[in-house]
Amino acid sequence: MKEDVPARYLIDGFYQVPPGTSEHYIDEVLRVVEKERIDVILPLADPELGPLAKNMKSFAASGCKVCISDYAAISIAGDCSKLYSLFSGEDFVPEFRIPADWEDLESKIKELGFPRNRVVIKPFSSHGSIGLRVIDNESNLFDLYMNVKPDSTFTNKSILMETLKGRVIENLILTQYLPGKEYGVDLLIDPRTNKVISGIVRDNGEVELSGISRGELVTDQRLFATAKYVAEKLKLSYAVNIDFKLDENSKPKMLEINPRLPATCYLATAAGLNLPLLSVYLALGREFETPKIKPGLRIYSYRGFIVVGDDNEISCVV
Repeated sequence: MKEDVPARYLIDGFYQVPPGTSEHYIDEVLRVVEKERIDVILPLADPELGPLAKNMKSFAASGCKVCISDYAAISIAGDCSKLYSLFSGEDFVPEFRIPADWEDLESKIKELGFPRNRVVIKPFSSHGSIGLRVIDNESNLFDLYMNVKPDSTFTNKSILMETLKGRVIENLILTQYLPGKEYGVDLLIDPRTNKVISGIVRDNGEVELSGISRGELVTDQRLFATAKYVAEKLKLSYAVNIDFKLDENSKPKMLEINPRLPATCYLATAAGLNLPLLSVYLALGREFETPKIKPGLRIYSYRGFIVVGDDNEISCVV
């Protein structure tokens, strides 16, 4: 969406397009597809998924495949209220409530055990932890102010209620707080059969506002089987990510589904499951052998830089 971004200096062609939420987004992307004779689109950003899924026939008419699930699947996978409701009663679904209005919000928080238990509030659909807060009256606000970077998700109930007072309460969900470790399952799914081809399970290590560092490959058949069951029931396609977190009894609960290529696909790729490449192969109908997964790998997040001259030539990549 921005004109000057680091990635434009690392690739063969670059086009600036509107946000996925723009009414002009699809027209602009179709213009690029037709001009460059694009064969495959590999979506990466959540706001673009719905519009792309709704318009797959238009892209197909231009000879282009989109590596994405169909709109019906995405509309559930990307909305935790629909997702939790669909699988309600399954032991991997966290306890949740959907408040009808501001007055109902307080009673629903209490139903989840507050103030004895922490409670999470978040939008039905979001990305990058936008709108997510952990309600905890035991939080030391002075300590958060003095010792935590200004991105803490913790708040107390009075601040939350004051923030939402007088507002229309819609598209917000309350869930139980999950104190345990976070895991992610990355899957490769055949778009013709909606069956899982392969996948990896990772311990997400240190997680800060959806950013992952010190993650590692693990073997957990329970998590993999649960993710496979969810993905195939929803009839998802191509590369998807399903995140889980352990409750106070170390039982995994589903957090969310990212029905797109996960940001941590580098770990799966290094382990032999090249999700971007194999997604393209699936779109083009190319055959490939089911990859063997190399165990024992870890992934770290680190900061890098690109140095570019006036001629747009790259001087240094760190």
